[in-house]
Formats: sequence, structure tokens, C-alpha cells
Amino acid sequence: MLSQKMEKVICEAQGNIAVVLKDLQKDQRIYEYREDTQMPSASIIKLLIMVEAMKQVAEGRFELEQKITIHPKDKVPHGVLTDLTTQSYTFLDLIMLMIIVSDNTATNVIINLLGFDHINQLAWTLGLKKTVLERKMMDTEAVKRGKQNKTTPGDMVLLLESIYRKKILKPELCELMLDIMKRQKDLAMLKRYLPEDLPVAHKTGNLLNLNHDIGIFYLPMHTYLLCVFIADAESNLKAKQLIGKISKCVYDHFQIEEAL
Repeated sequence: MLSQKMEKVICEAQGNIAVVLKDLQKDQRIYEYREDTQMPSASIIKLLIMVEAMKQVAEGRFELEQKITIHPKDKVPHGVLTDLTTQSYTFLDLIMLMIIVSDNTATNVIINLLGFDHINQLAWTLGLKKTVLERKMMDTEAVKRGKQNKTTPGDMVLLLESIYRKKILKPELCELMLDIMKRQKDLAMLKRYLPEDLPVAHKTGNLLNLNHDIGIFYLPMHTYLLCVFIADAESNLKAKQLIGKISKCVYDHFQIEEAL
């Protein structure tokens, strides 16, 4: 049984673990483990920011090809834009950098443009009751003041499924978001032990001893959504390996189903 295999992997691991697995074709959650556990979101919160960005595009506040200037004061560590001298990017460029390589400078610029209130209002409107954006990326002073971005696997599954079902915005914008997520460059978690050519629309998050990954897997005859959060891990490497093992366990299960 899949649930027994999942539990065996989880029980042998160290850390605060939460998992949700949903068969999108059957519209059925087939495995849940502490899915309402609120944790620091790390870069998973960028999914919510992307949706609000696309929402404001739909409302006419921004255009995807609109040029945005990046100033030296905007730049923060751990990002592609930090080391580039180019000053102007399209709004779509910034969204893609925020998701594909999790660029923190791009994220902070987008937060400035959208506004904290609009992003958090979207979370509330969508019923993401345990999801909140309290600070920008790499804002250590805000962390010292107790500010933290938070979410749960259950909230993020609801958000990502809304994109997949094209319920959240116009179909073409939902397709664009999924296409961006399929270009994700961090393959060390959900895709760690899976075929390179397997299409997965996903987003990762990393902090010290904390790793998250949530994605939609497109198999030839099955589509499923898997979300794995791990906090207080023994190490980031151990957390990534564990997410990879859980993902491989799920993938093997659906491979068997497809062979039947």
C-alpha cells in the first residue's frame, strides 16, 4: 500500500514533516500527513506573489511586457539579478526569475509593486487561512522583530490546484503560470530521483534545515499534485533526500497503476 510505504519513509526521518498527495484526475486526496501544520514558507510564498502579480495584470495595473527598473538599493543576496548590470526588465522577466531561480531581488521588487496588503488579501479571499506574507526576502531585521512568512501544505495545495483547474484567473494566465513553474531550475527535491524529462510544474523553498517543494506531475496517463514540507531537519541535504524519496515512492505507485 502507498500509505504504508509513505509512513515508513516518514517515520524513519528526522524533522517536522507534512505531506499532501492528491490525484487530480480523480479529484481525491489519497494521502495526508499533518497537512494543516503552519511552517515558515521560505520561497514557497512566491507562488502566492506570482498569482497576485498575474491578477494585477488581468486588472490592468501592470502589463507583462512593461519595463521595470532595478536600482542598486533593490538588490539583495542570493539571486541572479544581484550580479547583473542590466537595469531594466519586463514584469514577466521578474516573475519568471522569482519562480524559476527563486531570485530574491526580483521578488522584493514585485512585492513593492503589488503591496503587502494586496498579496495578503488574496490569500484571505482564496481561503488560505494560515498563509501570510510579513516580510521581504532576506530581511534579517524583520526576522529579528519576529516577522516571518508562513503557510501550510494544505493552503499551498489549494492555491496550486486552483491554478491547475484554471479557477483562479483567466485560462491563459493560469497556463502561463504553470509553464513558468515547469521551468524550475531547483531539481534537488521532488525531481531528485525521477526521470529528467518528466514534466513537473513546481516551486521549491529553502531555509536553514528547512526544505519545501510542491508540484504537479504530468505522467502519460495520470496527473497528481504532491506537496512535502520539512522543517527542523537534521540538515538541508537530508531534507532534500527525504523529499526525493517520498516523491519517488509516489511516482512508482502511479507507474504501477499506469502499467495495469
